[in-house]
Amino acid sequence: MATEGLLEGAGHYKAEIERLSRELSETTQEKIRAAECGLVVLEENQTLKQQYTDLEADYDTLKQELEQLKEAFGQAYSIQRKVAEDGETLEENLLQESASKEAYYIGKILDLQTEMKQNKSIISNVQAENERLNAVLQDLQEVTKQLA
Repeated sequence: MATEGLLEGAGHYKAEIERLSRELSETTQEKIRAAECGLVVLEENQTLKQQYTDLEADYDTLKQELEQLKEAFGQAYSIQRKVAEDGETLEENLLQESASKEAYYIGKILDLQTEMKQNKSIISNVQAENERLNAVLQDLQEVTKQLA
């Protein structure tokens, strides 16, 4: 009986060892799977960190480009506004110059018309004087013929 008890105890220990070996094997397999999952997570984490770094760099580049575009737009807008103002100023100056020339030429035309009227009057007077002098000359020629 004592041998039987020993055999039973040994069988029990053997079964316990087999059970513990299976649990150890399962636990080891679970640890390996957990380690593999951990490696995948670490790789994904590294990939995400790299993507984040790349996106930050792209963001900084785009932000800088946006600032440059804003500055270029501001300069272009200022230049366009200046050109428009210069165009308006030039147009106003040309209109004023044109109005001044028009007033000058209207005055000149009026002066010339007045001078022309005076000249016509003078010509009329000269013609009348010429006619009178011709009549006097003819009278004198007739008198001279009669005296001669």
